[in-house]
Amino acid sequence: MSSRPTYSDEFKADAVALAESSGRPLALVAAELGISLTALKRWVKLSREGQSGEGKKPDQPVDATKYKALEARLREVERENEFLKKVSAFFAKEQR
Repeated sequence: MSSRPTYSDEFKADAVALAESSGRPLALVAAELGISLTALKRWVKLSREGQSGEGKKPDQPVDATKYKALEARLREVERENEFLKKVSAFFAKEQR
């Protein structure tokens, strides 16, 4: 038998929402709810990771043609940027 209590997903979501919206320290919220601080911290961390999408694979694979087009556009913009740097240096030198 496990001595660890189990909580429903709804309870965990409510606890995370309370912890984030109250502005109070997590330790205080955990004590009020009668849960361990470690558990609440873990739930908050998992909630934040789920919202930001970190560590998850994209739903769709990258389209090769779109990827190549973006690479070409990036090279073009980099060339334009280099040109603008040279022009800017030229005019700065000419102004002196």
